[in-house]
Amino acid sequence: MAKDTEHMILYKCRRTLRTQRMPYNPTGDVISPFDGVSPMDPMEIRYKCLKCGHLAWVEAGSTGKSCHKCGYRIFIKPRKPGQHKILKAE
Repeated sequence: MAKDTEHMILYKCRRTLRTQRMPYNPTGDVISPFDGVSPMDPMEIRYKCLKCGHLAWVEAGSTGKSCHKCGYRIFIKPRKPGQHKILKAE
């Protein structure tokens, strides 16, 4: 399987609204090659299956996707290693 950094995903320029496939950037700092100034937003989002842990790329705005490995239908966005969600105890 290819590394996440080698995966090509679709990005959309905020200013010109043009799209282009570029390598995945986990930091999210992608500058438009069209004008060299505007940031670009990813059109595909990485999700993780809760049951088997398989990572899948899903088009933004789509619903009802299931895991290709186990068929489970609930996905979460993976967090960076070592980060935990902190909840207030009331």
